[in-house]
Amino acid sequence: MKHAAEYFANLHAVLDRIASSQPEPLTRAVTAITQSVARGGVVHIFGCGHTQMLALEVWYRAGQPAFISPVFDPGLWPQNAPLKGTELERLPGYGTLLARHHDVQPGEVAIIISNSGRNPAPIEVALNFKERGLQIVAVTSMDYATTVPSRHASGKRLHELADIVLDNAGPAGDASIALPDGRRAAPITTITNAALLGAIFLEVDFALHQQGIEPPVFTSVNMDRDASPNLSYAARYAGRVKYYVG
Repeated sequence: MKHAAEYFANLHAVLDRIASSQPEPLTRAVTAITQSVARGGVVHIFGCGHTQMLALEVWYRAGQPAFISPVFDPGLWPQNAPLKGTELERLPGYGTLLARHHDVQPGEVAIIISNSGRNPAPIEVALNFKERGLQIVAVTSMDYATTVPSRHASGKRLHELADIVLDNAGPAGDASIALPDGRRAAPITTITNAALLGAIFLEVDFALHQQGIEPPVFTSVNMDRDASPNLSYAARYAGRVKYYVG
């Protein structure tokens, strides 16, 4: 199991790198989100392909807040034909269409997740939301994004458009371990992206408490305790988060 041990060691090193290098942008993201949520806002999260799993990770999830408004799109889910999803992520105008039909309010925060930050869909979502008065938090791999050109007509990558940039410290190409033939395996950024989001929302929970606001955090329905607050939390945000009502 030496290769698994190498993977775990790499993961620990990357998480340590994030913990030591990202306090400043994390603090800025937490402050922006706390201020918006305290005013009644929601947090919008968008990703493509497997990155879309991160929006699912923090939405209606035990221990996560109820004020998450994911920008889901079936066309970008890998199980709905991954080659088609790749084409849609690169299709000019597709991200703008998705963003235009998503409910946002000025002063809210959008978290856009893209490891390479180069494809049109996440860039267009970020641009549309920014034009509509949102603060943009990019979660990206700076080691990756700074080595590839943009595929968007603007020539910009996601990190060049965002108000706040969080580096997930993933390697270029995401895979973290070299195979004997030179190819690489063992992706890592699903874990580091989830860690960044978990850290953000944990800090937001405590920041809201400090302001005398009860953070609307979901409880696991599989625990032997009262989970009825989950229903009230979902009802509170149902007018803004369409997935709570179907």
